[in-house]
Amino acid sequence: MFKIGEFSKLVRVSARMLRHYDKCGLLRPAEIDRFTGYRMYSAEQIPLLMRVVTLRDMGFGIEEIEETLPYYDNAEFMKKVLERKAQAISDIIATEQYKLDKITAMSGNIQKEIDRMFYEIELKEIPVIKVISLREIVPSFEDEIGQWEKMWAFVKQNGIDYKKTGYSIYHDDEYKDEDVDMEIAVPVSGLGENKDGFVYKELEAIPLAATIQFPGPYDNYNKAMEKLAVWIEQNGYEFAGLIRGHGIVMPDENVSFENSLTELQVPVRKA
Repeated sequence: MFKIGEFSKLVRVSARMLRHYDKCGLLRPAEIDRFTGYRMYSAEQIPLLMRVVTLRDMGFGIEEIEETLPYYDNAEFMKKVLERKAQAISDIIATEQYKLDKITAMSGNIQKEIDRMFYEIELKEIPVIKVISLREIVPSFEDEIGQWEKMWAFVKQNGIDYKKTGYSIYHDDEYKDEDVDMEIAVPVSGLGENKDGFVYKELEAIPLAATIQFPGPYDNYNKAMEKLAVWIEQNGYEFAGLIRGHGIVMPDENVSFENSLTELQVPVRKA
């Protein structure tokens, strides 16, 4: 079981929204501790939550989600529902284009389950790493791309000896849709002088981390994290620190997102 803040990090849904889904009856906590009143969630609830989030991101309201969920696996029903929603969104201004794209993509794949990846969990120690880092409050997770552009420009302009891999660390206690406390870091051969918000430091070692690698775009993050959450829960572990994303093969002018490789690193300890 996971506390609401821990579950929020795993599924990248804010604790505020989890409480809202609880209030609306879409996703109740698996348990509520009768002594502390803490909401506790299980990894088994992630698939249902991901369906709720998918429908929400496509513009469905709470009542629509509640009506659609029982028929989510009915391809013909979902196809008709999605076609109606796509037509409605197509009449809205460009700011709604994101929702239309998601509906169109889902409509094309509704009759088959897409799962091209096989994930393996590895439990390992992460050593101390010398890095140059940039930590800022950014408007949203989408702004991470801009942070990396700033990082690559800085290390190149200053002739820093670095490795073309990177780390993303999210310092908030729960998932946030905006004002994200984000740190990115690049391994370097040695520590130097801090400059323009870029800080040389050592990322502390992680004595024990549950890790999982996933290929391709960051859209695959949720599936990888689901597998990781199930493994942590089933093997009797719990959170013991901040989640890191390790870009092993990072996209650039020579490497496409489809050929990138990311490792999620979650500090854990025996519960």
